[in-house]
Amino acid sequence: MIDALFDGAGPDSLPETVFVIAASAAVIVFMATQRNRLVIALVSQDVARTAGIDIRGLELAYLITFALTIALGLRYLGVLLMGALLIIPAATAKRLTRNLSGMLATAVILAAISTIAGTILATRLHRETGSVIVTVAAGLFLLSLFRR
Repeated sequence: MIDALFDGAGPDSLPETVFVIAASAAVIVFMATQRNRLVIALVSQDVARTAGIDIRGLELAYLITFALTIALGLRYLGVLLMGALLIIPAATAKRLTRNLSGMLATAVILAAISTIAGTILATRLHRETGSVIVTVAAGLFLLSLFRR
């Protein structure tokens, strides 16, 4: 029971690993290609409609992408640590960048670095992956505090 809160099982097989990588790539591609449309829709739906953006379709695609991100995170990290991996890279990116585009790109890169480094470290230290990944992300945030 406690494992569901703090550590997900992670991918068990090659097909599951391939799915996780493909789904993660799909989320990144969606956010990279639809970033400007999402920002316009967030700022003003009237402006977005005037620009020819299908608000309902974009919101549906965004919600599906968000749900996929949460589902992947819950499987890999656990319920409580998923929230940390959503918040910590974004907070770190906010400290390191000056605009929304830079923040988005930096947050994705920091989350990827945290996940990859945390997984490698957890394997070598024989620890659960979720807590090590979030510890790496927290370490990156602490390092960002030294930047002025």
